[in-house]
Amino acid sequence: MKKNKLKFLFKSKKIGKVFFKNKIISSPISINMAKDGLVTKNIIDFFSNLAKSGVGMVTVGATAISKQGNDTLKGMMSGKKIYFDGLKLLSNSIKKNGSVSSIQLYHVGSQGNPIHSNHETVGPSEYHFKKIGVRSRALKIEEIIRIEKEFSDAIIQCYKSNFDFIELHLAHGYLLHEFLSGYFNKRTDNYGITFKNRFKIIKNILEQVYQLEPRLKGRIGFRLSANDYVKTGFNLQTVKQLVKNLDKFNPAYYVITAGLYETAKNKYQDMKLGKYWEYAKEIKKITKTNIIAQGGLTNLYLAEDLIKNNCADFVGFAQSLIADPNLIKKTIRGEEEKIIPCIAHLKVGSCHRCRYLKQKDNTFSCITPTSWKPSADIVSKKNIKKDLLIWEKINKEVYGKYKK
Repeated sequence: MKKNKLKFLFKSKKIGKVFFKNKIISSPISINMAKDGLVTKNIIDFFSNLAKSGVGMVTVGATAISKQGNDTLKGMMSGKKIYFDGLKLLSNSIKKNGSVSSIQLYHVGSQGNPIHSNHETVGPSEYHFKKIGVRSRALKIEEIIRIEKEFSDAIIQCYKSNFDFIELHLAHGYLLHEFLSGYFNKRTDNYGITFKNRFKIIKNILEQVYQLEPRLKGRIGFRLSANDYVKTGFNLQTVKQLVKNLDKFNPAYYVITAGLYETAKNKYQDMKLGKYWEYAKEIKKITKTNIIAQGGLTNLYLAEDLIKNNCADFVGFAQSLIADPNLIKKTIRGEEEKIIPCIAHLKVGSCHRCRYLKQKDNTFSCITPTSWKPSADIVSKKNIKKDLLIWEKINKEVYGKYKK
């Protein structure tokens, strides 16, 4: 397979003045290896490795705007002076290794868990997350105003630390999504009741940011939920309404996703059926903003078709690149049979080692032989050897015996 046979995927593109060598995005990934919110060597190594893979842009996932907003004690953070140097080292390393850099910011909101974060769970309204037995408290007006400033500070810091784009997480039931969604937001003040009021927190954040740093116009992307799979939650109609409001703020791109923590089963069913890509195509019809389709992509052929058929402007890969960071290079060389696929994509529930909250020690790793591995101070050689044994066992069951 040569690049010219993937002409849509490998055609260069610009968002504003930022040049993309191709339309392949490494979707937001968080590896839960920060120390007191600070960037560590493992974080730099992991995202630098993704940049070397040949993608057009690497997105650093789930960086919290405060301790209260973090989902674990090992999550990255932004906004305060102490985080700046590490963020700049990270963004520069990604760019040095050939990729555009983006960072995703969020506040975990009502879907947080004090067991992992050591913090009280808060949201726009009281909410009982029955699956884990956590009840969140409704935020007071003065707390919302503080959170708006924390988002503004974090966005500006990430821009000044040399990230090309900043992505705001408005999906998956995190705080900003909760304010937008009638399912979570039961407020009766001017942050609730109507869609205009529920959008207020986003509007206030963006207006603050653009007033303080006008150069950020065209540099902020948004992750959007096209379906929450619950009554009064987001669906195609409500996300289109959101897009029309966000388009007034000159966004860089929209990443289309779906689902909450509590509707994960529906989410993965839709992902397997390609519904995420259908959602992306529908939203692309109503906006001139760049659309990133993602969710369950495993090969470049399908990604090429999505671009060719006008479903999206860019395509996002996550678990496939974790399992084999050489996926792109092997495809270009015509060595598709050597690509090591993600076990979880083919047999849901059989692995998910990269989902750190599912691990007893909250570590991030992948059992495939080609994947990036944490440094020895995090994972011992003995554990890596154990991973390989797990891989061989599952691989034999799912694909047949692994050939080195």
